[in-house]
Amino acid sequence: MQKRASIDPSHRHLARRVLALSLLAALVDAYAAANPLPADIPLQWPLAHERAAQTTPLRARLDALRISRPAPAGSQPRVLTVSNCADDDSSGSLRNAVELALSGDTIDLSHLVCSTISLSQGALKVELDDLTLLGPGADQLTLDAGGRDRILLHPGSGTLTIAGLTLANGRFDAVDNDIGFGGCIASGAMLVLRDSVVRDCLAVGVGSYGGAVLSGHLTMRNSTISGSSAFGDHPTNGTAAYGGGAFAYGVNILDSTISGNSAIGTDNAPLSHWEIGGGLFIARNGGSIERSTISNNFAIRFAGGLTQEGNLELRNSTVSGNVTAQDDGGGLRVRQVTSIRVVNSTIAGNHAGSHGGGISFIDNALPSTLVSSLVSGNSSASGADDVYSSMSLQVSGSHNLVMQAGGNVHLPADTLTADPLLLPLADNGGATLTHALPLDSPAIDQGENPDVRATDQRGTGYLREYNGRADIGAYEYQGNSARALPLDAWSQAATWLLAGLLALAAGLRRLTRRPVRD
Repeated sequence: MQKRASIDPSHRHLARRVLALSLLAALVDAYAAANPLPADIPLQWPLAHERAAQTTPLRARLDALRISRPAPAGSQPRVLTVSNCADDDSSGSLRNAVELALSGDTIDLSHLVCSTISLSQGALKVELDDLTLLGPGADQLTLDAGGRDRILLHPGSGTLTIAGLTLANGRFDAVDNDIGFGGCIASGAMLVLRDSVVRDCLAVGVGSYGGAVLSGHLTMRNSTISGSSAFGDHPTNGTAAYGGGAFAYGVNILDSTISGNSAIGTDNAPLSHWEIGGGLFIARNGGSIERSTISNNFAIRFAGGLTQEGNLELRNSTVSGNVTAQDDGGGLRVRQVTSIRVVNSTIAGNHAGSHGGGISFIDNALPSTLVSSLVSGNSSASGADDVYSSMSLQVSGSHNLVMQAGGNVHLPADTLTADPLLLPLADNGGATLTHALPLDSPAIDQGENPDVRATDQRGTGYLREYNGRADIGAYEYQGNSARALPLDAWSQAATWLLAGLLALAAGLRRLTRRPVRD
């Protein structure tokens, strides 16, 4: 049984400082100048292009943890059945099954009648290359760490697969100048989430990577990462937080949601604090995101929704309601020497504390592509710039709707600028939330389908080309009679502020509350 939660006095002052900073930044557009990382911090961040020559302690840490128990030669994969919900070493328990498993095995939890396994003995360490945890369904069984520790540590070199489970309330606290990573799941190699939920997780350290998930490569299928925070925490040094929901070196995401996460940290001025990627930080290898929604995430500094350091494809997807308090990239931020290809997607209702409410291209970003995509209703402290670049940047493609470009972005000549009359983010069918188009939207029948997709973001049953022509954006009008409900400027501002504060508040609740231990 979970113990009553109490306030941890050692973190109360940090929560107050972060809340005060973020409220001030959101309300008066405070902009803190960036300073280089101070030399006295024994950390080097794994940023591929900015600091490519440096050794990454995160990578070294995961390599040092790697202990693999290979399956005996000639052995076949086995299924180990979990028959009780205890968290001990008894026969039939999950912890016992993990201890007995060999690489390639499956641990079957699908027959359990309980709804929760409360992990009171620390993280489950999967010292294998490949392992599958198979549950009865994310709505039927939860592995709950109760804020005591993270849930799964996978230092192996293969693939950890989680199917049909919810993982909740994991927490990893680094000590002193150490780095924190993977509040619920940390995998040094490949992680697959299938039909699963990872929620309410927290990673804390002077550098924090992945509030819920850290992995070498992250694959998501019909899964959700939500309500989690990466917290850069130190009483005197500069801090960093990368990926409030997840930090991965590459991604392949389909039919999934990353929502309500935050990248937050303490501000020890004049030292720097780097909070980047409220929802998702993709390092080095980029990847693809399709038929997915990244919404209502928050970062104090950059990239409220997501950012990437490798080339990324965003297809049939929605980026909505994400917020940065101080700097650029409310929805997404395209980092230097990388590019993004956005196809049949909607980026709307995001807000940035400086520039680029929808998409921000930082200096030396590579030329990128927008095709049949809708970028509108985004805002920033500098104005209503849906797309922004301070340096001259050519965006190729066609059949887009971008209401307002800022800075020196050069969009395709056929780009529309009319108000698309988007409806609010809602359940319009399919696995993820979308912004519907009303019948009178100028985006209807003005798009194209360059990747020859059969469906819009919602998947089966929702044609990508209704009546023979694609609409602009992630949503295809299917003949319904919905009409837009316009929001005035104050309503939009309240929505942006609320999204940021809700994500921040969720992170602060996890930061300041922990279970009473025996």
